[in-house]
Amino acid sequence: MVDVYEYYSRRYVMEEIGGFLIGRWVGIEGFDRKWVRWVDDKPLVVKSFLDIPVLIRKYSFIKPRSFYGSIEVFHRLVNREDVMDRYRFNVAYVTPFIDIDIVDDQFIEDVWRSVVEIGVLIRDWLRDNGVVDSVYFLWSGAGMHVRINEYCFEESIKEYHPLDVAYVFTEYILRSTRNEILELINRSGGKIKVENLVSMKRVFTAPLSLHRRLDRVAVAFSPSKLEEFDLSWTLPEKTVYEEKIWNIYVRGECDDLAFKAIRSIEGISRRTVIGEVKEEEKREEPVIVRSIAVREPGRFPVMALLQAARYYLFNRDLDKAKSFGLNRAIFYAWAKYYGPGKQVVFKQRPKKIYGSRVEGSIEWVEECGERVQRSSSGYYVMGGVEQRPEDFDRYVKRRFEENGLDFNEVWEKTLEYLKKFPKTVLRDPQLFYKEVYEPVRDKFIERVVRKKKSSDKSLEKWFRSGK
Repeated sequence: MVDVYEYYSRRYVMEEIGGFLIGRWVGIEGFDRKWVRWVDDKPLVVKSFLDIPVLIRKYSFIKPRSFYGSIEVFHRLVNREDVMDRYRFNVAYVTPFIDIDIVDDQFIEDVWRSVVEIGVLIRDWLRDNGVVDSVYFLWSGAGMHVRINEYCFEESIKEYHPLDVAYVFTEYILRSTRNEILELINRSGGKIKVENLVSMKRVFTAPLSLHRRLDRVAVAFSPSKLEEFDLSWTLPEKTVYEEKIWNIYVRGECDDLAFKAIRSIEGISRRTVIGEVKEEEKREEPVIVRSIAVREPGRFPVMALLQAARYYLFNRDLDKAKSFGLNRAIFYAWAKYYGPGKQVVFKQRPKKIYGSRVEGSIEWVEECGERVQRSSSGYYVMGGVEQRPEDFDRYVKRRFEENGLDFNEVWEKTLEYLKKFPKTVLRDPQLFYKEVYEPVRDKFIERVVRKKKSSDKSLEKWFRSGK
């Protein structure tokens, strides 16, 4: 086992992590996926490399393991408004990155070389398109990031928001290399997924951070070192990395490719893109309508949150509401594939365990118009597994917090949204699904949290797990 405090007290570790995180909104992840991203009502920041061991001690109660930074570099990070209301104008730069991830830790030894192959493919494509010096790679523990230095964009971010430039830049790379990547994914047996994860307030691993589960270190290195990379580089006591490789770039090197990417997706709308124009830009002459990409949490956490909120409105028990919400999300996710009319009858418990095995008796009860199993502890059960409040926090709350959202605010906005519906709708599972859940399941942040309407059509991800 790694001594976390001793590791983060090493001078070279402190300097690497601290230097990378300056200007970024910091996240610290601890045991059981507990997170710290706020200090009181202010975003967590690092101002000096000396802050690293101080933060480890300060947040020892969550058993900290990993340091993350936002993909954005901000002009200022002083108060809540800097990353909320002022976000649009406070972002200076954004780091494009491609996530090449191994879907299960148990496959790391089997397919890590395939991950490197995909990295080589992307590196060579970037070189052919003029991006040579402003790219680096980072092995994050169970996969690899291809990261483009944010300072290589100059003219493009004068015309478009840096987040949009980062998103379309990443998307264009994946679109251009899609067929070759899919071939490598399929060759791995579908054990790798490649994704564009660029979105508002997204965090990624800081170089030399410990992995959140594995006793491995996130190591950054240059494209020329890809073929030499070996998993042994990531061992905490024998770490091999290139110092501050993440800070090497050529200003303007990526502009030509960025403009090409922007032109190539002109006219394509995506559910996570919202058009905005600054007030002072509303003048007579034509202006560019700039947009900000925001990542929706996904249907599973939205269902769990809405189910928890409707339970809470009727019963005013937050812990049991969390249990019920997660339980129902699991049920509907599995019923979609294994319910009546499907090839397999819904009798199995999920492969992913969202909770703990039940201890004690189980009974059938009716809650919010649905028959559901409940344990003697009062929490709800699916397939012999009990969903507890902490499981909701782990699998649902965390999905919102990873995007920089204050979950308390999200919860209040969700309750406000549900209160608009009559109780007859909230009590009827079918009406709840059709009238409450379906209209917002893919645009929850946009329509519930931000209360904006949009007619954008969704654009699916190019590929996931070889599909």
